[in-house]
Amino acid sequence: MNTALWDVYARCYDAVARLRPYEKMVLEIAREVPERPGRVLDAGCGTGNLTRALAAKHPREIVAADLSAAMLRRSQRKNPGATYVRADLDGDLAEVSGVFDVIVCGHVLYALADPARTLATLKSRLAPGGRLVLTTPRAGARMGPIVREHGILALWRFILPLLVVGVINARILRTSSYHFLTRDELSGLLGAAEIRPTYSGQSWLAVYSTGPELDLTNGSRLS
Repeated sequence: MNTALWDVYARCYDAVARLRPYEKMVLEIAREVPERPGRVLDAGCGTGNLTRALAAKHPREIVAADLSAAMLRRSQRKNPGATYVRADLDGDLAEVSGVFDVIVCGHVLYALADPARTLATLKSRLAPGGRLVLTTPRAGARMGPIVREHGILALWRFILPLLVVGVINARILRTSSYHFLTRDELSGLLGAAEIRPTYSGQSWLAVYSTGPELDLTNGSRLS
């Protein structure tokens, strides 16, 4: 992964986080996480917006992992109570110890060299009855629907950093090494999972569980 690109992205990424469709997506992800879930891994934590939503679920421990040092620094300022690990999700996650009751992976999969390998690694780190929740941009994703849902006139307050994000995203979309998946492709990589659109229909939200389901009302196992 090109860490230099993501270090630059870290400086302006929170302009995206202020978009209403992004805020809705974070809430959708958080709704898939039970209260007091035990150990939680934010795999590819970025600037920590999803980590903050996970902290509101009162887990026993949050581990936030990312390869970009700039992303980790920004996340740590927002979420000082998390445990931070610099780790490459293209690798075997040897830097991250143990198993997790919940793993979230928000908009990371598309940028990895081998999504199938990473998904297999993340699934292997789930505790029995654990849950993997991920989002990833779909094939043919565009910024237009996201901007329209937020409201074009409401963009003026953070238009400059958003323009930088737009330039970076345009570069990403032109690069063949990124993986923008159809629903069927994601289903094939992940296996049995619930998959639905999110982020103004420009991304997929997938939920994969192992063993007994988690009771989302109190975090206990369902027999």
